[in-house]
Amino acid sequence: MLNARLNWQLKEKSFQDESLVALKKNTSYSDAFLLLCIQRGLETKEQVAHFIQPTDEVFHDPHLMHDMAVAVKRITRAIENGESIVVYGDYDADGITSTTILVEAIEILGGNVSFYLPNRFKDGYGPNSTVFKQLIEEGAELIITCDNGVSGHEAIDLAMKLGTDVIVTDHHELPEVLPEAYCIIHPRHPEGAYPFGDLSGAGVALKVAAALFERTPYEFLDVAAIGTVSDLVSLTDENRWIVQHGIEALKNTERMGLHLLLEKASVSLDAISEETIGFVIGPRLNALGRLHNASPGVHLLLSFDEEELAEIVENIQQTNSKRQEIVSSIFESAINKVKQWEELPDIIILNDDSWHEGVLGIVASRIVEETGRPTILLHSNPETGIAKGSGRSIGSFHLFEALSSCSDYLLKFGGHTMAAGMSVNTENIPQLLTAMNEYAAPLHDEIVKGDLIQIDEILTLSDVNIDLLKEIELLRPFGTDNPKPIFGFEDVPATNVKKIGADLKHLKLIFQSENDSLDVIGFNKGHLAAHLDNQNAVSAVGELSINTWRDISKPQLQLKDVKVDTAQYFDRRQSKFDPESLKHTNSVYLFFNQKFFDKASEELPPQSVAVLLESEEEIPAFSSDLVNLVILDCPTNLDILSQFLARHPFDNYFVYAYPIDLIQAQGMPTKDVFARTYKYLYSKKDIPVREKINDLATFLKIDKNILIFVIQVFLEAKFVTIDYGVLNPVPNPPKQVLTETAVYKKRYKKLQSERMFIYSSFADLSNWLKK
Repeated sequence: MLNARLNWQLKEKSFQDESLVALKKNTSYSDAFLLLCIQRGLETKEQVAHFIQPTDEVFHDPHLMHDMAVAVKRITRAIENGESIVVYGDYDADGITSTTILVEAIEILGGNVSFYLPNRFKDGYGPNSTVFKQLIEEGAELIITCDNGVSGHEAIDLAMKLGTDVIVTDHHELPEVLPEAYCIIHPRHPEGAYPFGDLSGAGVALKVAAALFERTPYEFLDVAAIGTVSDLVSLTDENRWIVQHGIEALKNTERMGLHLLLEKASVSLDAISEETIGFVIGPRLNALGRLHNASPGVHLLLSFDEEELAEIVENIQQTNSKRQEIVSSIFESAINKVKQWEELPDIIILNDDSWHEGVLGIVASRIVEETGRPTILLHSNPETGIAKGSGRSIGSFHLFEALSSCSDYLLKFGGHTMAAGMSVNTENIPQLLTAMNEYAAPLHDEIVKGDLIQIDEILTLSDVNIDLLKEIELLRPFGTDNPKPIFGFEDVPATNVKKIGADLKHLKLIFQSENDSLDVIGFNKGHLAAHLDNQNAVSAVGELSINTWRDISKPQLQLKDVKVDTAQYFDRRQSKFDPESLKHTNSVYLFFNQKFFDKASEELPPQSVAVLLESEEEIPAFSSDLVNLVILDCPTNLDILSQFLARHPFDNYFVYAYPIDLIQAQGMPTKDVFARTYKYLYSKKDIPVREKINDLATFLKIDKNILIFVIQVFLEAKFVTIDYGVLNPVPNPPKQVLTETAVYKKRYKKLQSERMFIYSSFADLSNWLKK
C-alpha cells in the first residue's frame, strides 16, 4: 500500500449541467476543456474568448492609481532639471525587473538615473536609513522605491527631512499608517480607484512607465512578465495580459543578456513560456540576491556590452549552481534531522548554525513536500545568539496566525498563510517548537492528510489526446488564480517503471490499459519506483502536457502524487546482506535466527520494532503506526508465520529472507538412511559420538549434518541414549513413528519454509502471503 503524500480533493461541481450543454452548443471545444473553463467562471462563449485572448482594454489607465499624476510631474521635473535620481529596488526577481523598468524608462526620457539594490544580509528588506543617508550624501535628489517602501517609515522620514523627495512604488500589504513620502503609487491605495489590486512590483513600475510615456510601454513587457510570474501574483485580469504579451515579447527580445542567459540554460526562445520564467529565469535572478548582490541582474537586462554580459551570465550561472548545491546540502542535513525523531511532530522546526540563511525558504518548501508538515528552518548565529529563518506551510495551516499566537518567543516575524520569515533567540527555539505544536494540536487530523491538491477532473486514458492538450494550452499562462489543471486517474496499471537521471532521483513509467497508454514522469520521485515495481493498479494526480522528442509529440503526465490502495509485496531476496534492509521506518522486523536477531535488531530505526518469532504464543500486539512488515531472514515455520500474518495485516511486505543455515541442499534423510544408521548403532556400544561423528559419517556415507539430525531423531524416539557424549542403543525400544517426532517435524517445516521463501517464484510467494 502506498499512501498519498497530498490531500486529494476533487473540485466540487459549482454549476448546472445546463451550463456545460449550452457552452458546448456554442463552441467546438471538448467537454473536458469546457469543464475547465466553467470552473474558472467562464460560462459563455464570449467569456471564454476574452479569457483566451484578452483585449488591450484590460491594460488599465495608470492614472486611476492614487497620486500617479503627482509622481509623473515630480519625475518629469527631475528629468528636466537634471536631478540625480536613484531607483531603490529589491533583491529578488520582482525587485530586479521593476528596477530595470524604471531605470530604463527614465533613461529613455533623458533622466540622470542610477539604482541601488539592498543586500539581503547587510541592508535587509526595504528602505534602509543608513543607505538612504549615504545615497543623499552622494547627491541623490529624488529616490524612487520599487517593489518596497510602504513600510519604510524611518528611512523615508529621514530622506524627506534631508530635502530628498521619496516616491514609493510598491504592491505589498499596506500598513495601517503609510509613510510620509512625497507620494505613494500602489494599486490598492485606499484613496485610489485602480480596478486591479494584484499587480507585482514590476507591474506597478510598468504603470509608472506607461504614465510617463503616455502610452502602453510594450518595450518593457518582456521584463514585466518576468517579475509578474516570479512574484507569484494573480495571473488574472491585467497580469494575464501582461504575461501573455510579455512572453511573446521574450520570444523576440532584443535584450542580449536574456539571449545569453537562455542560451546558457539550453532554452530556445521559441519554447519560452511562463514555466521558463518560473523555473529558469526567475530562479537565476533570485539566486543573486539569495547568496550575494542582486545588482548584476539589472545590468543583465539593461546592458548591451557583450563582454560585460558574458561575465554577468557566467556569474549568474555559477551563483545559481552554488545555490542549488547549498539547497541540496541543507535539505540532506535537515531531512536527516527529521529522521532522528521517533515521531514526526505536526510542525517541524529545525535550526543549524551552518545553514545559509538566504535559501532556507526553498529548503523549507522541499521539507514540506517530503513530509507534508509545515516547516520552519532557522540559521543561528552563535555570536549574537539569534536565529533567523523562513517557514513554509500547507493549505490547512495558517502559518502567520500560528506565529502570531507564539509571538512571545519571537523577536520579529512577518508573512502570510503559506510563508513567513522570522527571527528568534536561539535559546527560545525549543519553547517555540512546543508552542507551535500546541497551537497545531486541534488541527492534527487535517495536517496529517498533507497539503491540499485540488483535482479539476478525473480522466480515463482514452480521454487524453493531443487535441485536448492543445485546448488546455489556450488557458496559459498558468499561475496563481489560474493554476495549471490537475487531472486524476483511478486504478490504472503501472508498467515499465524505472528510475532515471544521473542520480536516479526521477521516476518514469507508463500507464497502460488494454487500448491506451500514457507516459508518466515524476521529478524527484524516484524513491516511489520501489512501490510500483509489481504492476499494481495505481491512482495518480498530475499535470498533462505535450512532450515532443525527435519530432514525435505525445501526451505526458507530470506526476504530483500517486497511491496504491491495496497491500503491496516487495521482492528483496538476495544471498548477501544489504545494510539498507535495516532502514525501514514504522516497521515490524521479523527474525527467525537468534544470533541474527541479537546482532541486527540493535541497528533498526527508532520507529521500528524487532520480533524473534519462534512460537505462536510469542506473537505480540503492535501499534497501528507500524505499517510495514520486514521478513529479514528466512522463516523456519510457515504455520507460525501464518498465525502471525493472520493477526497482523500490514500495508507493505518486504521480503529479504536472508538464507541463514539453509538445509535445502541436504534435504530429508530417506528411510534407508535411517535404517542403515540404526542398524549400525544397534550393533555397537559406548560410541564416543562427539569425537567420532566425522568418522561415522564417512563410514556410513552420510552427510555429517544429516547424521547428526538422524541421531537427534533417535534420541527423541528413545532409540538411543547419550550420556556425557557416549552413545548407546536402547534395548527393545518403544515403537515410534519417526516422522512424528518434534525434531523431524521441525526440520520438515524448515524445508517447507525454505522452498517457499528461497526457491519459489515471487508470484507464488506473494500469493501465499496474501492468503
